[in-house]
Amino acid sequence: MTKPIEKWAIAVTTAPRPTATLACTLDSLRLAGWREFRVFADTAGVGAWRNWINALSTLVREEPDADAFAVVQDDVVVCRGLRRYLEQTLWPAVDNVALCSPFTPAAYQERRRGWNVRWPPPNQFLVAAQFWILPPKSARAIVRDLGDVQARKGIDGRVGLWAEQTGRSVWYHAPSLAQHIADANSAIGNPPVASLRVAADFVGEDAFPPEGFSHRVRDRLRDRPVYHHTCIHIPEFPP
Repeated sequence: MTKPIEKWAIAVTTAPRPTATLACTLDSLRLAGWREFRVFADTAGVGAWRNWINALSTLVREEPDADAFAVVQDDVVVCRGLRRYLEQTLWPAVDNVALCSPFTPAAYQERRRGWNVRWPPPNQFLVAAQFWILPPKSARAIVRDLGDVQARKGIDGRVGLWAEQTGRSVWYHAPSLAQHIADANSAIGNPPVASLRVAADFVGEDAFPPEGFSHRVRDRLRDRPVYHHTCIHIPEFPP
């Protein structure tokens, strides 16, 4: 798992919500350094889980040579130059990494800067699936083990349990390099719970990651090419 990340496969999942935030997320990803990503729109109302797992399954199937797979929800913004920073710092462990999250909710806030292992602790459930990055081995394993689960929600809890059962670690970054901007604007009707869904130490959209960039690199990253994205509509699934 020490191979440098050169090729990304990124999905952005979206669903109708009271106030649309998808454009903000796409613009933020572009400014962070990504040029191509796919948008998976849940127009049939299959639910957050089925949209998420189908997005990941599509990436694994159609981009099998990717070095990193990421699924981002449509209500997330990130800091500038995030892509380059992640390519410099992933992966935080040699093996058995389930996923890494640049977004860190207040409940997972840490003083130690950088990647911190958060899972699996005893008697807790995993939270915050807003922006997860998975190494190829884990992405393929999740699709294999959970791809047929018929449920509408519960991404974080289900994947967290899977990580615990398979002996894989989950990592969150301090400070948070992303922010959840729609805690009170849920597409699935979740009530606002700030400590679980909002970062307390987000560095800011116009900021750069706290380490790893010279001023020269930061200047080059300010102007990025226009992004390209493909919108994929998820069909209904049988009950």
